[in-house]
Amino acid sequence: MSHALHALFGLLIMGIGALKTWMHMGTITVVALPTCNGKTVTLALGPSNWLEQAHCWGCYAFAFGLALVALALFRQFRERRSVAYGTD
Repeated sequence: MSHALHALFGLLIMGIGALKTWMHMGTITVVALPTCNGKTVTLALGPSNWLEQAHCWGCYAFAFGLALVALALFRQFRERRSVAYGTD
């Protein structure tokens, strides 16, 4: 896989992770439960801190994508540097 394609894949994973985290942050903090007699019971989930609310698999996907991009850039830099110095 070329370095550009590797970095593009990492950016795609970062985008998916960021989107999932953003969608997770916008979730409703109230749950409506229907009962047997046709009524609805509403439960407040309570306030949570930002870290608890933002934490989902999107965080891991974003971090993995960031690592892929960083690795692709590092390999590209290392390859260019070895060509410039004439070493392998």
